[in-house]
Amino acid sequence: MGISDFFLPERLPRQVIYIGDRHAEVFVLQNNKISSRRRVDGTALAEIAAGRLTEIAEHLQAENTGIIFNAAPFIYNFFEFDKLPWQKKALRELVAWRLQKVFPESIEAYDHRFFQLDKKRVFSVLVKKSLPEKMGQFFENKKISLIYVGSSTMEILSRLLRAKVPPDFFIESDVAGCTLVFQKKRLPIYIRKFKSGSIADTVEEISKTVLFVSNNYGIEPSRYWLIEHRDEVADAAMQEKLAAENFSRLSTNLQGVPFIPGCQ
Repeated sequence: MGISDFFLPERLPRQVIYIGDRHAEVFVLQNNKISSRRRVDGTALAEIAAGRLTEIAEHLQAENTGIIFNAAPFIYNFFEFDKLPWQKKALRELVAWRLQKVFPESIEAYDHRFFQLDKKRVFSVLVKKSLPEKMGQFFENKKISLIYVGSSTMEILSRLLRAKVPPDFFIESDVAGCTLVFQKKRLPIYIRKFKSGSIADTVEEISKTVLFVSNNYGIEPSRYWLIEHRDEVADAAMQEKLAAENFSRLSTNLQGVPFIPGCQ
């Protein structure tokens, strides 16, 4: 199983809703291009997770629909073993055993998916089952076909691993949180989520994390993708501060929205 298998739809949705910390955005796709997009501000992630999507529903068409959540509802872990079993059942049991040792809550309440990265490492992703269940119920009541529920972070990671010139890491920034994902030889090696502060504070945390990765993973991260979900002003300010720290920004070449499935 590869990274791109995560919540991969059998067919791509015609419209996609991105759910951020305090806003949502509705994208309509045509021929793998964005034909329109509408931002709905003041929509809290917690409210949407509880199934209150009425404001967003006003902007939806009766099309196959996907919904993308930012990193906030997801829990990421990397597990390393001496050796991984080749049988799928034995591998599932081993990963579940390790997860139970480090995870404080009942795993039964979560959708757990994992990806074998190499002969020793596994990438684990958790999200509460209630999240896709509530989304499914809401869209069923609205008579809109929901065919995809996914993670913006995982979608960006999938694009990064297929890029001709991949960055060393990407930054996904929103009002309340920031996510950093680092790769080595086109495999994820480290993920960190932290609360956003000012631009200066966020860049300071990014620099600290880059230093940690450099000291522990044998790479020198310098090239990055920036996915700034706030606005163009925040995007420019973040890029300026990162340039002052000698980081080089690469373009995603994906209409600026590498978190939207099917967008080219």
